[in-house]
Amino acid sequence: MPITDFEKYKSLTSDNKNLKADLKPLNFDALLKAGAFRVTHQGLDGDNYNPDPMAGFSLVSAYNDAVGGKGAGTSKWKDNPHALTVVKQLFSERPSDIGAHKYMQIVQSAKDLGLTDDDIYLLNNQKNSGVKMPEEYSSGGWTLI
Repeated sequence: MPITDFEKYKSLTSDNKNLKADLKPLNFDALLKAGAFRVTHQGLDGDNYNPDPMAGFSLVSAYNDAVGGKGAGTSKWKDNPHALTVVKQLFSERPSDIGAHKYMQIVQSAKDLGLTDDDIYLLNNQKNSGVKMPEEYSSGGWTLI
């Protein structure tokens, strides 16, 4: 089911400094498979992204792609498989490093796509503590859109 009710996302922006979220570890595999988010090349302005996958990455919620329209905005950004391991670790071990707006966009996107809380959040015994950052990844190069 596509995301079409953009009103519920209206306050989930980086401009909203009042956002607070209970940042529980997220189930990376279930969320990625459902399409609740994508890991892309580092986004730049508009439809543009950095062509170098090692420059960093962006977390793009299903909402971001839907609101931009097919073939426009973030939907044009290339996926960045080089950053998947880093993002999996971020979701499972450091969800507090995800901005509240992005975290909430991903969770709301997942719910709009039919996932339940049991699908979205990791149980304590599911945490993946063995994930390591690829050596070639340059830290500090990721953005939240």
